[in-house]
Amino acid sequence: MPVGWWGWNWDPPIPMSVSEILDAGNMDTRTAALCGMVLEAHGSLLIAAEQPHSGKTTTLTALLDFLPNRVRRIFIRGWVETFDYLAQTKPTDTILLGNELSSHLPVYLWGPKAVRVFETLRRGYALGSTLHADSAEEAVTQLTDELGVDPADLARVDLLMVMRIHSTMRGEYARRVVTLHRLTPDNGRGIRLVPLVEHVQRGDSHRHEDHAELALLAALRKTDERESATELARRAAFLDDLRRRGCREIPEVREALASYRGERVPQLVRGDPTE
Repeated sequence: MPVGWWGWNWDPPIPMSVSEILDAGNMDTRTAALCGMVLEAHGSLLIAAEQPHSGKTTTLTALLDFLPNRVRRIFIRGWVETFDYLAQTKPTDTILLGNELSSHLPVYLWGPKAVRVFETLRRGYALGSTLHADSAEEAVTQLTDELGVDPADLARVDLLMVMRIHSTMRGEYARRVVTLHRLTPDNGRGIRLVPLVEHVQRGDSHRHEDHAELALLAALRKTDERESATELARRAAFLDDLRRRGCREIPEVREALASYRGERVPQLVRGDPTE
Protein backbone atom coordinates (compact mmCIF):
# COMPACT_ATOMS: atom_id res chain seq x y z
CA MET A 1 0.00 0.00 0.00
CA PRO A 2 1.74 3.21 -1.15
CA VAL A 3 2.19 6.11 1.26
CA GLY A 4 0.25 8.35 -1.13
CA TRP A 5 -2.83 6.18 -0.60
CA TRP A 6 -3.69 8.34 2.41
CA GLY A 7 -3.03 11.65 0.65
CA TRP A 8 -0.75 14.22 2.21
CA ASN A 9 -1.61 15.43 5.69
CA TRP A 10 0.23 16.89 8.63
CA ASP A 11 -0.93 14.04 10.83
CA PRO A 12 -0.24 10.37 10.09
CA PRO A 13 -3.24 8.25 9.05
CA ILE A 14 -5.16 6.33 11.68
CA PRO A 15 -6.67 3.28 9.93
CA MET A 16 -9.81 1.76 11.41
CA SER A 17 -11.26 -1.71 11.29
CA VAL A 18 -14.79 -2.45 10.10
CA SER A 19 -15.78 -3.01 13.74
CA GLU A 20 -14.46 0.40 14.76
CA ILE A 21 -16.36 2.06 11.92
CA LEU A 22 -19.52 0.29 13.04
CA ASP A 23 -18.93 1.26 16.67
CA ALA A 24 -18.64 4.89 15.56
CA GLY A 25 -22.04 4.63 13.89
CA ASN A 26 -20.70 5.57 10.44
CA MET A 27 -22.91 2.85 8.96
CA ASP A 28 -24.99 -0.06 10.21
CA THR A 29 -23.98 -3.72 10.03
CA ARG A 30 -26.32 -4.48 7.14
CA THR A 31 -24.69 -1.77 5.02
CA ALA A 32 -21.22 -3.08 5.87
CA ALA A 33 -22.31 -6.65 5.10
CA LEU A 34 -23.80 -5.52 1.79
CA CYS A 35 -20.61 -3.71 0.75
CA GLY A 36 -18.54 -6.68 1.83
CA MET A 37 -20.60 -9.11 -0.22
CA VAL A 38 -20.38 -6.84 -3.28
CA LEU A 39 -16.59 -6.57 -3.00
CA GLU A 40 -16.23 -10.30 -2.38
CA ALA A 41 -18.27 -10.94 -5.55
CA HIS A 42 -15.81 -8.79 -7.55
CA GLY A 43 -17.95 -5.68 -7.48
CA SER A 44 -16.75 -2.08 -7.55
CA LEU A 45 -17.20 0.73 -5.03
CA LEU A 46 -16.79 4.51 -5.14
CA ILE A 47 -17.02 6.60 -1.97
CA ALA A 48 -17.81 10.31 -2.27
CA ALA A 49 -17.78 13.11 0.29
CA GLU A 50 -17.45 16.87 -0.14
CA GLN A 51 -15.95 17.69 3.26
CA PRO A 52 -12.32 16.86 4.01
CA HIS A 53 -11.69 14.14 6.61
CA SER A 54 -15.13 12.64 6.08
CA GLY A 55 -13.72 9.13 6.28
CA LYS A 56 -13.70 8.18 2.58
CA THR A 57 -10.29 6.50 2.45
CA THR A 58 -10.60 5.09 5.97
CA THR A 59 -13.91 3.46 5.07
CA LEU A 60 -12.72 2.11 1.74
CA THR A 61 -9.56 0.70 3.31
CA ALA A 62 -11.53 -1.06 6.03
CA LEU A 63 -14.00 -2.55 3.55
CA LEU A 64 -11.14 -3.99 1.49
CA ASP A 65 -10.63 -6.52 4.30
CA PHE A 66 -13.68 -8.34 2.89
CA LEU A 67 -11.71 -9.21 -0.26
CA PRO A 68 -10.75 -12.87 -0.74
CA ASN A 69 -7.04 -13.64 -0.59
CA ARG A 70 -6.89 -14.49 -4.30
CA VAL A 71 -7.73 -10.90 -5.29
CA ARG A 72 -4.71 -8.89 -6.36
CA ARG A 73 -4.70 -5.20 -5.46
CA ILE A 74 -3.26 -2.82 -8.03
CA PHE A 75 -2.73 0.71 -6.73
CA ILE A 76 -3.15 3.17 -9.60
CA ARG A 77 -0.19 5.55 -9.81
CA GLY A 78 -1.93 8.81 -10.61
CA TRP A 79 -0.35 10.93 -13.33
CA VAL A 80 2.45 8.39 -13.93
CA GLU A 81 0.26 5.30 -14.40
CA THR A 82 1.60 3.17 -17.27
CA PHE A 83 -1.19 0.56 -17.38
CA ASP A 84 1.36 -2.23 -17.32
CA TYR A 85 -1.08 -4.10 -15.09
CA LEU A 86 -3.10 -4.91 -18.21
CA ALA A 87 -0.45 -7.44 -19.28
CA GLN A 88 0.34 -8.70 -15.78
CA THR A 89 -3.01 -9.43 -14.14
CA LYS A 90 -6.15 -11.50 -14.53
CA PRO A 91 -9.04 -8.99 -14.57
CA THR A 92 -11.52 -11.24 -12.75
CA ASP A 93 -9.10 -11.62 -9.83
CA THR A 94 -7.85 -8.00 -9.66
CA ILE A 95 -9.17 -4.81 -8.09
CA LEU A 96 -7.83 -1.42 -9.18
CA LEU A 97 -7.44 1.04 -6.32
CA GLY A 98 -7.26 4.81 -6.77
CA ASN A 99 -6.82 6.87 -3.63
CA GLU A 100 -8.78 9.79 -5.10
CA LEU A 101 -10.36 10.85 -8.37
CA SER A 102 -9.24 14.48 -8.58
CA SER A 103 -6.58 16.74 -10.09
CA HIS A 104 -5.34 18.06 -6.74
CA LEU A 105 -2.14 15.99 -6.50
CA PRO A 106 0.00 13.94 -8.92
CA VAL A 107 -0.70 10.78 -6.89
CA TYR A 108 -4.42 11.23 -7.57
CA LEU A 109 -6.18 10.11 -10.73
CA TRP A 110 -7.72 12.54 -13.23
CA GLY A 111 -7.78 13.41 -16.90
CA PRO A 112 -7.29 10.93 -19.77
CA LYS A 113 -5.67 8.33 -17.52
CA ALA A 114 -8.67 8.29 -15.23
CA VAL A 115 -10.94 7.84 -18.23
CA ARG A 116 -8.76 4.95 -19.39
CA VAL A 117 -8.95 3.27 -15.98
CA PHE A 118 -12.74 3.24 -16.28
CA GLU A 119 -12.40 1.88 -19.81
CA THR A 120 -10.36 -1.06 -18.52
CA LEU A 121 -13.36 -2.12 -16.43
CA ARG A 122 -14.74 -3.47 -19.71
CA ARG A 123 -12.19 -6.27 -19.37
CA GLY A 124 -13.64 -7.38 -16.03
CA TYR A 125 -11.54 -5.49 -13.47
CA ALA A 126 -13.11 -4.21 -10.25
CA LEU A 127 -12.45 -0.68 -8.98
CA GLY A 128 -12.30 1.02 -5.60
CA SER A 129 -11.73 4.76 -5.24
CA THR A 130 -12.91 8.01 -3.65
CA LEU A 131 -13.88 11.46 -4.88
CA HIS A 132 -15.14 14.82 -3.64
CA ALA A 133 -18.89 15.20 -4.14
CA ASP A 134 -21.80 15.89 -1.81
CA SER A 135 -24.37 13.67 -3.49
CA ALA A 136 -24.63 10.71 -5.81
CA GLU A 137 -26.01 12.94 -8.56
CA GLU A 138 -23.10 15.37 -8.19
CA ALA A 139 -20.60 12.50 -8.30
CA VAL A 140 -22.09 11.10 -11.51
CA THR A 141 -22.14 14.54 -13.15
CA GLN A 142 -18.55 15.19 -12.12
CA LEU A 143 -17.31 11.90 -13.55
CA THR A 144 -19.30 11.92 -16.79
CA ASP A 145 -19.60 15.60 -17.71
CA GLU A 146 -16.47 17.12 -16.16
CA LEU A 147 -14.05 14.19 -16.40
CA GLY A 148 -15.55 12.60 -19.49
CA VAL A 149 -16.06 9.02 -18.35
CA ASP A 150 -18.39 7.12 -20.67
CA PRO A 151 -21.65 6.51 -18.76
CA ALA A 152 -21.55 2.88 -19.88
CA ASP A 153 -18.15 2.51 -18.19
CA LEU A 154 -19.27 4.26 -15.02
CA ALA A 155 -22.29 1.95 -14.89
CA ARG A 156 -19.84 -0.93 -14.43
CA VAL A 157 -19.27 0.42 -10.91
CA ASP A 158 -21.77 -1.34 -8.66
CA LEU A 159 -21.92 0.88 -5.56
CA LEU A 160 -21.69 4.64 -5.05
CA MET A 161 -21.52 5.64 -1.38
CA VAL A 162 -21.86 9.21 -0.11
CA MET A 163 -20.59 10.27 3.32
CA ARG A 164 -21.01 13.49 5.30
CA ILE A 165 -19.99 14.97 8.62
CA HIS A 166 -22.77 16.38 10.77
CA SER A 167 -23.12 17.62 14.32
CA THR A 168 -24.88 15.57 16.98
CA MET A 169 -27.20 16.72 19.77
CA ARG A 170 -24.22 16.50 22.12
CA GLY A 171 -22.34 19.10 20.11
CA GLU A 172 -19.96 16.50 18.66
CA TYR A 173 -19.22 15.64 15.04
CA ALA A 174 -20.17 12.34 13.44
CA ARG A 175 -19.31 10.77 10.11
CA ARG A 176 -22.20 8.99 8.43
CA VAL A 177 -22.92 7.11 5.25
CA VAL A 178 -25.87 9.17 4.02
CA THR A 179 -26.69 7.29 0.81
CA LEU A 180 -25.71 4.14 -1.01
CA HIS A 181 -26.79 3.66 -4.63
CA ARG A 182 -26.46 1.00 -7.26
CA LEU A 183 -25.31 2.30 -10.65
CA THR A 184 -26.97 0.86 -13.74
CA PRO A 185 -27.19 1.95 -17.39
CA ASP A 186 -30.17 4.13 -18.26
CA ASN A 187 -31.19 2.84 -21.71
CA GLY A 188 -27.62 3.30 -22.87
CA ARG A 189 -27.79 7.09 -22.57
CA GLY A 190 -26.76 7.74 -19.00
CA ILE A 191 -26.68 6.45 -15.45
CA ARG A 192 -29.61 5.30 -13.36
CA LEU A 193 -29.16 5.67 -9.61
CA VAL A 194 -30.97 2.91 -7.73
CA PRO A 195 -31.35 3.76 -4.00
CA LEU A 196 -30.16 1.04 -1.61
CA VAL A 197 -29.49 2.75 1.74
CA GLU A 198 -30.40 6.16 3.16
CA HIS A 199 -29.44 7.69 6.48
CA VAL A 200 -32.34 8.96 8.57
CA GLN A 201 -30.92 11.74 10.72
CA ARG A 202 -33.85 11.69 13.13
CA GLY A 203 -33.09 8.59 15.13
CA ASP A 204 -29.66 8.25 13.48
CA SER A 205 -30.53 5.08 11.61
CA HIS A 206 -30.22 3.65 8.10
CA ARG A 207 -33.20 2.73 5.93
CA HIS A 208 -32.74 -0.08 3.42
CA GLU A 209 -34.42 -0.88 0.13
CA ASP A 210 -34.49 -4.64 0.58
CA HIS A 211 -35.58 -5.65 -2.91
CA ALA A 212 -32.98 -3.46 -4.65
CA GLU A 213 -30.20 -4.74 -2.40
CA LEU A 214 -31.11 -8.38 -3.00
CA ALA A 215 -31.45 -7.85 -6.75
CA LEU A 216 -27.89 -6.48 -6.85
CA LEU A 217 -26.48 -9.34 -4.78
CA ALA A 218 -28.32 -11.96 -6.80
CA ALA A 219 -26.94 -10.51 -10.05
CA LEU A 220 -23.34 -10.34 -8.79
CA ARG A 221 -23.36 -13.68 -6.99
CA LYS A 222 -25.35 -15.42 -9.73
CA THR A 223 -27.86 -16.78 -7.25
CA ASP A 224 -31.46 -16.10 -6.29
CA GLU A 225 -32.67 -13.34 -3.99
CA ARG A 226 -33.75 -15.76 -1.26
CA GLU A 227 -30.22 -17.13 -0.88
CA SER A 228 -28.81 -13.60 -0.98
CA ALA A 229 -31.21 -12.49 1.76
CA THR A 230 -30.16 -15.41 3.97
CA GLU A 231 -26.46 -14.73 3.49
CA LEU A 232 -26.83 -10.96 3.97
CA ALA A 233 -28.63 -11.51 7.30
CA ARG A 234 -26.03 -14.07 8.34
CA ARG A 235 -23.14 -11.71 7.63
CA ALA A 236 -24.79 -8.79 9.39
CA ALA A 237 -25.28 -11.02 12.44
CA PHE A 238 -21.62 -12.04 12.22
CA LEU A 239 -20.53 -8.39 12.27
CA ASP A 240 -22.83 -7.70 15.21
CA ASP A 241 -21.22 -10.61 17.04
CA LEU A 242 -17.72 -9.23 16.37
CA ARG A 243 -18.74 -6.00 18.05
CA ARG A 244 -20.32 -7.76 21.01
CA ARG A 245 -17.12 -9.75 21.51
CA GLY A 246 -15.02 -6.59 21.41
CA CYS A 247 -13.17 -7.67 18.26
CA ARG A 248 -11.97 -4.25 17.13
CA GLU A 249 -8.24 -4.24 16.36
CA ILE A 250 -7.42 -4.47 12.65
CA PRO A 251 -5.37 -7.71 12.76
CA GLU A 252 -8.01 -9.61 14.74
CA VAL A 253 -10.85 -8.29 12.56
CA ARG A 254 -8.95 -9.33 9.44
CA GLU A 255 -8.43 -12.76 10.92
CA ALA A 256 -12.13 -13.09 11.78
CA LEU A 257 -13.24 -12.01 8.30
CA ALA A 258 -10.80 -14.40 6.65
CA SER A 259 -11.99 -17.22 8.90
CA TYR A 260 -15.58 -16.49 7.88
CA ARG A 261 -14.49 -16.93 4.25
CA GLY A 262 -12.66 -20.15 5.14
CA GLU A 263 -9.26 -18.56 4.57
CA ARG A 264 -6.22 -17.56 6.57
CA VAL A 265 -4.98 -13.99 6.80
CA PRO A 266 -2.12 -13.40 4.35
CA GLN A 267 1.08 -12.09 5.88
CA LEU A 268 1.23 -8.29 5.86
CA VAL A 269 3.63 -6.80 3.37
CA ARG A 270 6.21 -4.19 4.28
CA GLY A 271 4.70 -0.74 4.14
CA ASP A 272 1.22 -1.70 5.22
CA PRO A 273 0.07 1.19 7.47
CA THR A 274 -1.43 -1.26 9.97
CA GLU A 275 1.84 -3.11 10.66
